[in-house]
Amino acid sequence: MRTTISIAEDLLAEARRLSGKTGYSDAIVTSLRDYVALRKRLALLDRLYERPVTHSRAGIKRARRERRWSS
Repeated sequence: MRTTISIAEDLLAEARRLSGKTGYSDAIVTSLRDYVALRKRLALLDRLYERPVTHSRAGIKRARRERRWSS
């Protein structure tokens, strides 16, 4: 899809350099893909840390004694 956007030249040059792409479109697409992937990973981390930790040191020791966990 063709779109007209304004991007600061220094930002575009840095995106091209970091992505290793020579064309403007390739650099922009690569940057957007990387950004989307990063945001998805950060969202997963947020969800991971929303949950309370369900184990404790005492619980782990008890489970080891009962042979449910190996050491």
